[in-house]
Amino acid sequence: MRLLSMVAAVMCMSAVFAADEGFKPIFNGKDLTGWDGETKIWSVKDGAILGNTANVSLKTNTFLVWRDGTVDDFVLRFKYRIKNGNSGVQYRSKEMTNIGKWVVGGYQADFEAGKTYSGILYEERGPRGIMAQRGTRVIVDENGKKNVVEQLADSDVLQAKI
Repeated sequence: MRLLSMVAAVMCMSAVFAADEGFKPIFNGKDLTGWDGETKIWSVKDGAILGNTANVSLKTNTFLVWRDGTVDDFVLRFKYRIKNGNSGVQYRSKEMTNIGKWVVGGYQADFEAGKTYSGILYEERGPRGIMAQRGTRVIVDENGKKNVVEQLADSDVLQAKI
């Protein structure tokens, strides 16, 4: 399986963000200190975390997991570049150790090289799958059912900015 989902990959979490008042960097721009993942996939180059599965055979999605602390409310800021495939950043997720090492389930901000998934909210390893399409506001009720409340922006207009 060449599909790669990740906690933080192919993204440039540069020291520029660290300079912004009130933001604490979770990536030092030099190495993967505080992060845990398959070393055949994850590396750092030119201040960016790189995920590359070109020479790796995957049985399941694999993730780079941040282990250097916990957060409550937060704003996650990053830039990314993706050459092929579908990926994303997991947040408020949990490890699924019964499935394998570096496998997580939870919310994923999706991005891809194409025009379908970037900007959606996906529930990795959850029953609901795509939680919200790009540009929509969704409310999940007490039974876990998702309800589209409103279209906030045109999906095609947003995709053009991606």
